[in-house]
Amino acid sequence: MLDGALEQVQSELDPEKFFRVNRTFIVQLSAIKDIVAYTNSRLKIILQSYNEAEIIVSRERVKDFKNWIT
Repeated sequence: MLDGALEQVQSELDPEKFFRVNRTFIVQLSAIKDIVAYTNSRLKIILQSYNEAEIIVSRERVKDFKNWIT
């Protein structure tokens, strides 16, 4: 758990290793286990050790996310 705004945390992370997929989650590239197509042109991310909530890449960030993972 972290105190502070997600924007502040995001600014302190390496953008090559971390990506903000939506308003709630920032994911680490090495933690991604699988990426699945989801409704409305979105993507669902499966992490290696977290399954408490669905992590969905917002439609607005899908293109940037795809560029980031390649």
